[in-house]
Amino acid sequence: MTLLFAILIALTVTLAIAGAFLSRPNSVVRALTERLRRAGHTVPDLPALDAERDDRYSTMPWFDRLLRQLNLGERLELLLYQAGMSMRAGMLVMLTALLAVGGYLFGLMLFHRLFMGLLAMGILAPIPFAYVVFRKQQRMKAFAQEFPDALDLLVSAMRAGLSFTAAMQIVAEESPEPVAGEFAITVEEQALGLDVREVMVNLTRRVDVLDLKLFVTAILLQRETGGNLAEVLSNSATLIRDRFRILGDIKTFTAQGRMTAVILSALPIGVGIFTYAASPEYFRPMIESESGRAALWFAGFMQFVGVLVIRKIVSIRV
Repeated sequence: MTLLFAILIALTVTLAIAGAFLSRPNSVVRALTERLRRAGHTVPDLPALDAERDDRYSTMPWFDRLLRQLNLGERLELLLYQAGMSMRAGMLVMLTALLAVGGYLFGLMLFHRLFMGLLAMGILAPIPFAYVVFRKQQRMKAFAQEFPDALDLLVSAMRAGLSFTAAMQIVAEESPEPVAGEFAITVEEQALGLDVREVMVNLTRRVDVLDLKLFVTAILLQRETGGNLAEVLSNSATLIRDRFRILGDIKTFTAQGRMTAVILSALPIGVGIFTYAASPEYFRPMIESESGRAALWFAGFMQFVGVLVIRKIVSIRV
């Protein structure tokens, strides 16, 4: 009965974690994405391409059907692709569920308390998703850092007389990863007959970088209104570099606030550990009494709220 209860809770936690990590983007990204989506709808009908690929979210048919019914598989696959991982979405969900069940049973057997089992589950279950999100952030950060140089290369190729597609091919061959891989996919999609608008919209779906969405928006607007595309892209590269410079200044100005958050978070924990190590008898009533444990939980909660408030203050979007 305990194992069944753990499995049910684990599935609930897994779905909650998946929903949390696949939350909607901020308002600026949503606005650009909607604009690109509308632009993509203006593409004329093209002949359907006969291509097949393995789009299963899991090798287990019943689990694959479940992910499709819950509408989670596609978003999880996109998250894993953006992280540069070849793992299937079903494997990610299974790892999360196994860690949730294992954490619950470990906490229950070790402490013989339901709350400690749930706490261990809450700590272990998000680890796979957190790792995937971390890998995605690192890959997107690498793309954003290399993207201005790729734009300069694209502009230079176009000013040398090459077409936009040929210039994209040069970027795909000469740029480092992950820029080269994404632009190579874009060139291949164009070679397969997809319209430029659809290809650009697909690129923004694969790469969750705001600068890339600005780049694609500029290209689509130029195709609608005309003008010097090389000059537009050159201005976009300058704008992106200015954003990086401003972000660097912001990190410098908010360094003190971020360090304050780290110190204020670690100081109570460090003092508590030091007090318990230096004088166990003095600190033991705080752990053994109900009022002491309640005070510790309340203090931990307030510390967590304080860290979120400080993070909100020092987090400035450009």
